[in-house]
Amino acid sequence: MTLFLLLVIFALSVFACLRLSASGLTWLVVGLATAFALYQLVVNLDAHVAGGVAQPGRAVAALTLAGLTLGVAFAPTPRRRSRKGPARRVNPKTTITGRRRQSGASRKTEAGELSGFERQDRVGIGGMASVYRAIRNSDHKVVALKIPQEKFVADAKFVRRFHREAEVLMRLDHQNIIKVFGHANEGSIHYIAMEFIEGDSLESLIESRRLSLAHSVEIMRLTADALRYIHKQGIIHRDIKPGNIMVVKGALSADPEPRVDPNGVKLMDFGIAAGKVLTRLTMTGARVGTPVYMSPEQARGLKIDHRSDIYSLGLVFYEMVTGVTAFKGGYEAVVHQQIFQTPAPPRQVNLDVPQSLNELIMRMIEKDPDKRPSLTEVITAIEGGLFGEQAALTAPSQLVVSVNARKGVVRLLDTRGNLERSLGALAADSFPVPPLAVGADASLNLFLSVFDYRSGDAGPNMIRKLAPDGKELLTFGARGLKPGEFLYPAGIAVSPVGEVFVLDTETVTIQRFTLDGDYLGKFGGRGRGRGVFDDPRAIVASDQYLYVLDYGNRQVQRFTLGGEFMNRYSFRLSQDSEELRVLDGIGVDSRGALLISEANGGKIRTLRLDGKQGQSYLIEPLQGEDITATIDIGVDHESFVYAARRGGHFIRKFAPDGALVSTLETYAPIVALSVIVREHVLAPVVA
Repeated sequence: MTLFLLLVIFALSVFACLRLSASGLTWLVVGLATAFALYQLVVNLDAHVAGGVAQPGRAVAALTLAGLTLGVAFAPTPRRRSRKGPARRVNPKTTITGRRRQSGASRKTEAGELSGFERQDRVGIGGMASVYRAIRNSDHKVVALKIPQEKFVADAKFVRRFHREAEVLMRLDHQNIIKVFGHANEGSIHYIAMEFIEGDSLESLIESRRLSLAHSVEIMRLTADALRYIHKQGIIHRDIKPGNIMVVKGALSADPEPRVDPNGVKLMDFGIAAGKVLTRLTMTGARVGTPVYMSPEQARGLKIDHRSDIYSLGLVFYEMVTGVTAFKGGYEAVVHQQIFQTPAPPRQVNLDVPQSLNELIMRMIEKDPDKRPSLTEVITAIEGGLFGEQAALTAPSQLVVSVNARKGVVRLLDTRGNLERSLGALAADSFPVPPLAVGADASLNLFLSVFDYRSGDAGPNMIRKLAPDGKELLTFGARGLKPGEFLYPAGIAVSPVGEVFVLDTETVTIQRFTLDGDYLGKFGGRGRGRGVFDDPRAIVASDQYLYVLDYGNRQVQRFTLGGEFMNRYSFRLSQDSEELRVLDGIGVDSRGALLISEANGGKIRTLRLDGKQGQSYLIEPLQGEDITATIDIGVDHESFVYAARRGGHFIRKFAPDGALVSTLETYAPIVALSVIVREHVLAPVVA
């Protein structure tokens, strides 16, 4: 019996101690009292059993004390208030920090009571500090009080930098930089008093997609001017990001044209302006957030200067005009991208971005700091106008690419892969599907084969002729089996002498048309070669011949432009084998030489008109490519060769000597590729 009660005493004591965190020393005393009371009960019970002298008074008192103690112990404990903070990415109205307004926030904060100010409510919270609206007693002016969170105040280095931030800002006088009135501390409470801004952070404006291109450019000009000013003061901001740029309420107007109030943009949060590395890393010793706006040299831990701010500003500009960040992922992934990868050009993400604006942003985010423009150059470029009339396409060569994308279904790229113009969208009144094949005539008019399953008298034509500016000139080739009609127009070729050839892979025939869409005839059919085909996949034309990639028969067939079969090209796997190599792509150059891609060897062969083999080009598989897909091949005015595997995202560019010069990314799956050549600069023939 004694042992059992002692165990009960021990259990209740442990239980009381577990309550210690809720009520401190009080519960410890209650627990000890419970143990003592039960001990007295045990002594009296033992005395009674042994026939000794019991002390019932002590027993009653002990029982009473035990009952009271147990009643207190099992009383319900008030529920604690959750300390979970608000999510970082939000999109309501904000104030100086661009963070979520805390409606009905308690006046009891880490600020305590500060003399000289009448605190209102907390209007923002960041990683290290909170911001409160307050009334300055001396003049009743509304100000913002920036107060570090309690956990950071114990760090002396943090406190020094916090006040150094205020000293830096107090020296600055610019309409687009937040004004600081003073800083001080009262005991352990440190604060910076600054102007109160009612508005939205640039971060929230980007997330809510409330910015036009014109507004974005003007906000960038004002921010660049503020940044140029602080650089002249010998200060590097080091934390340029959308959350540190405020747009004052009412600063954006749209009538009669988009404008931004010159005083309506404020650069703020210089918490790391005087430091040497990213403050949040230095002060907390931990990685906070993703370094999306960090420069490559900063990511490497190298010494940085004002050019690092220009890079970060370029990334903010990128996000403003595209709606997405240039780099994505976790900390390590983004740092790797910052150092080694170049993001998709803004114009490839948002087709409405003018080419001049695209080029300016790409210069600002150059990996090499020496290649970045100065802020004066940035401002001059913006003030010079970035929204002029779209210039006519005058480059000697362009790449015409059909891509599987919602907008910009047909894209014209320069020979470096930069987007010059985009046409059409996937919609009922534009393109029901991306064009299956593309070509162009000597006047630079585009010919597109667009499959449409609808049939009958009201069915649309599937061959479209567009002017260089994208205006539709004519259509022809309805769905059907009559002459001049198609079931699936998978290939198109335009000869330099002025004829259009269309490959119908369903009927396995090729039909000829004039440039005005007049039907001239057809040839082909299903068979084992010599003018008939098994799974034809592509056609190309020179000024003398038409070539057909006959995939099923593992050969390329050559025809006159009138449709007369001439000969075929094929390659054995080896001298001792009768088996033929798989051919998966064709093209022609300015001299009429035929280029054939063969899958087994992973290379492109060049066959001259004299029958000799010329330069070859190695095709190595790229990530995400289907190695069984057809390859489109084109040659520009300088004899550079371009090869794109359908369904992939890359165009390989080869020099005339066979070396791979670059890999151009299209940022959308390729459906078809063709190269338009306006003028030829013949390169020396490579033996």
